[in-house]
Amino acid sequence: MTTLTSDSSVRVRCRPQKQHAARAVAQSDPQTFDRGYWLRHCEGYRVDGDEGRLGFVDSIRDEADGEAILAVRAGRLGRRLLLIRARDVAFIVPRAERIWLAAPTQIVGSEAA
Repeated sequence: MTTLTSDSSVRVRCRPQKQHAARAVAQSDPQTFDRGYWLRHCEGYRVDGDEGRLGFVDSIRDEADGEAILAVRAGRLGRRLLLIRARDVAFIVPRAERIWLAAPTQIVGSEAA
């Protein structure tokens, strides 16, 4: 809708756009972050400890008690597999595909590849 004024300038009035219900719900709480989801879907993410790069997530394993264990390929050639509890993860950044571990981190087990 346009309105012409006497000084020949054009004024435009815009109507507010309607949002879809799903979009409105998604935008209502931008702080929502499902840590459990990202821990279950972090294969290939880079893992950093307090001293730098540790390796990359190879797989996610489940313990008998339901706790998630990250299997991390470590070493220059990725020949060592470190098992780290998911509760030792301090930060997950899905967009950067990176994980930072809390210090100190307890390594549950280690396997040669």
